[in-house]
Amino acid sequence: MASIGTVVTIGVDPHPGSHTACALEANGLELGRVRVTNDGGGLGQLYQWAQRFRCRRWAIEGAGNRFANALVGQLLAVQEEVFSIPPSMTSQYRSRRGRAKDDAIDAANVARALQANPNLPPYDPTPYESRLKELSRTYARVSEQLTANRMALESIDVPTAHQAMTEVIAALQRAAKTLKREMQAAVQATAPQLLDLCGVGPVVAATVLAETGRIRRFPNHDHFAAYAGCAPVRWQSGAHSTLRVNTGGNRTLNWAIHIMAINRLRVDPRTQIFHQRKLAQGKTQREVLRALKTYVARELYHTLRLITPCPNPG
Repeated sequence: MASIGTVVTIGVDPHPGSHTACALEANGLELGRVRVTNDGGGLGQLYQWAQRFRCRRWAIEGAGNRFANALVGQLLAVQEEVFSIPPSMTSQYRSRRGRAKDDAIDAANVARALQANPNLPPYDPTPYESRLKELSRTYARVSEQLTANRMALESIDVPTAHQAMTEVIAALQRAAKTLKREMQAAVQATAPQLLDLCGVGPVVAATVLAETGRIRRFPNHDHFAAYAGCAPVRWQSGAHSTLRVNTGGNRTLNWAIHIMAINRLRVDPRTQIFHQRKLAQGKTQREVLRALKTYVARELYHTLRLITPCPNPG
């Protein structure tokens, strides 16, 4: 049992059919674990199990996922403190520890990820967040499949197979266009100011809104940049010290900011001048891009702070 006053972190690895939870004390000591079914009875059992920990908080991997909705909704309804842990953060922690993967290990790693990142903001979803996540993430999967099929088409010589793959590609193209139109309409109804930023189109704007949630949960632009994996990480060994690219954070949001930076390098004169000046100072291409992404993240933060999104986009 945890000491009185000690905050216990309950990590949850959610799945469509079941949830696995692991409770860790502040020093990383495991206090218990449980696996329940993902239904009313199982969620009640999980909450009853958690009552033994008087001071507690919940770290849920991908709290915005549909199969975690019932659990997250129940916890927020009784004002439990909930944090959403990106799956990329859990997987990186697991890889550093060099351990195998199963639900219990993942649940413990979700809790450890929160303990190692105390500045993560509590989970407070917006009304439009779930819809935009489904649209943007589905578009990403469709685009990935479209790219793979286009590459495969180049090596297909049999006419029948070539025709079949061509039809699949055409269907994916139609699906991508439909999703893009839906994202355009949703962003226009939610935060059209984002589309005025250089390097931002409907896909990037929808991704930013979906992955950011409520911008005011971040105290300042540095916290937001860190959440997006755009804040540099200091690396030091002895007398040698340098800044390295942050491989953590929300990688989907990081992708959107990366696309903004690349687009600006292509079309924005001010960004091109900045790029050339940094290269002349001896910076590498990667260092310049890292600095540019940090700047873009800060601009996004201040823009989003000025926006009050409509709660019910079309």
